[in-house]
Amino acid sequence: PPPPSRPMTDRSAAPGAASSAEASAAGGPVGGARNAAHEAADLTRRMVCGGVAGMIAKTATNPLDRIRMLSQTGEHGGGSGGGGRRGGGQHSALALYRSILRNEGVMGLWAGNGANLLRVFPAKAVVFSTNDLYRNATRAGTGRAPSDPLPVHLSFLAGGMAGVTASAATYPLDLARGRITGKLAGPSGRKHYRGIVGTVATTVREEGFRALYKGITPTLLGALPYEGLKFGTVGMLEAALPPPGEEEEGLGPPP
Repeated sequence: PPPPSRPMTDRSAAPGAASSAEASAAGGPVGGARNAAHEAADLTRRMVCGGVAGMIAKTATNPLDRIRMLSQTGEHGGGSGGGGRRGGGQHSALALYRSILRNEGVMGLWAGNGANLLRVFPAKAVVFSTNDLYRNATRAGTGRAPSDPLPVHLSFLAGGMAGVTASAATYPLDLARGRITGKLAGPSGRKHYRGIVGTVATTVREEGFRALYKGITPTLLGALPYEGLKFGTVGMLEAALPPPGEEEEGLGPPP
């Protein structure tokens, strides 16, 4: 009788399986590094796009912001004994617009826009980077894994602290913008605050270094709930509305 046949083994499958297992094992860290690099590139892209869009929007609306600042400070460029300050009557937006053109020309409508634009990118970068930092620190402090989602109140706390940090880091630019836009040139066209560097130098020379942070307390108190609500709401909506892939995985049958 013929010898019993030995069960055939797929010799090519074993090395292939081993190689694929080795590749997957070796590709784990590589895949993680690629995902991290992809996330960093995506974050950078969103920051750049958001920063450019913010700069365009700020530039387009700066004339209205200039008129608003002059209306709040009472400057109208009348030059009637009060150093250009508002007297008894109320001055309309159209009258302020004409005063800007008469005293500073067309470019006066964009006074302070440079400081505003310089503030956009640093503020966004600090907010996003410190928000991630505070979120990771909050996870570590509460014993959560790095991939665990944060509750709404902790997202609010991390976002609020990020907003406070960004506001404190860029506040001198905000103060310079406010002083440039909030004061109108006199009838001779001479401005007390000229440019960002000139405004900062004049402020330090006349009032001291601490004057660069005048009014920072209400600014920080406003940044805390603003950024906190923003990031907290985003976290809540992301938890309530997961991406379609994750939602299908959660509803699918168990393995």
